[in-house]
Amino acid sequence: EELGLLRTEELLAARRLDGARQFFTRAYDFGYSKSAEETFRYWPRDSLLRDVLAVIRRFRPQIIVSIFSGTPRDGHGQHQAAGMLARQAFQVLRDSAWGPVKLYRSTFFDTAATTLVIPAGTLDPVLGQSYHQLAMAGRSRHRSQDMGQLQRPGPSAIRLALLETKR
Repeated sequence: EELGLLRTEELLAARRLDGARQFFTRAYDFGYSKSAEETFRYWPRDSLLRDVLAVIRRFRPQIIVSIFSGTPRDGHGQHQAAGMLARQAFQVLRDSAWGPVKLYRSTFFDTAATTLVIPAGTLDPVLGQSYHQLAMAGRSRHRSQDMGQLQRPGPSAIRLALLETKR
């Protein structure tokens, strides 16, 4: 429980830095998991899906981007579960009148699958930093996971793969 509280505070510290909104589900940090199956023994899948759907319905995005693919390639089971829930949420909502029209996933570890590249090294004139630098500063707030990152200026790209589109 203490680790979960610490990681929650790290997420909130990153959001204070970047100004984004942070949403939480009923999932809790129970330590390392090797598979999605193991994760779903601790996490109530149907409840988590409802939580994810509630946030998507609230904001009605046209595009959903998942960091994770929902496969063992994602590493630990919590990341696999997150990727699976993102895909399932898209499938539930894509045929609604306002539903999202595209689902992408990060290709950080699979650049050959990239179908879209977004420049992230662009300098924000108000902040005086690039979006990549801001992202790395936020990631550095995750100290319990040793995720500190250099905040290098210059070119940077976000690589995504298109997974599904609205029918």
